[in-house]
Amino acid sequence: MADTNIFISDLPAEMDEESLKTIFGAYGTVTWGKVFQGKGKPGSSGIVEFASIEEASWVVENVSGNIPEGLSMPVTITFKKAKADKGKGFGKGFGGFGGFGGFGGGKFGGGGRFSPYGCGKGGAKGGSFDAETEGMLDQWVQAKRSRDFATADSLRAVLRAQGIDPDKVR
Repeated sequence: MADTNIFISDLPAEMDEESLKTIFGAYGTVTWGKVFQGKGKPGSSGIVEFASIEEASWVVENVSGNIPEGLSMPVTITFKKAKADKGKGFGKGFGGFGGFGGFGGGKFGGGGRFSPYGCGKGGAKGGSFDAETEGMLDQWVQAKRSRDFATADSLRAVLRAQGIDPDKVR
């Protein structure tokens, strides 16, 4: 599905957000960009948002599989997948230990996915957040798993300031 957000994989490990925006700014108007360090992988990945679907589509069709100017290796570019497109499969439905993780259509409806912790990944407001928020939630989970509590607490504070309680949505 065409979108203004693209996902770029196979980026160099030392890639930062400014470099990402500069490199892909040569192909259109970049309105937002975020770099994610590889989880156990040597490289990194990123999400770039373009000002128009046309610009994003052109980059996906013409740059993916090629070497963008400013890099030395080919990158893979796709449209960022929506939460529903990720195909998590069975295993996240009823809330078992913590209540019903997707029961009801209220503020914390989890979309029928299981989590032993309650609401599961469905989360507040239908479980759909912008790319930056999704990235921050993923970083928060990773920080907690790696027991980096300073980072986890910092991300939790930023998310709560945006009205999102990561303890309830992840």
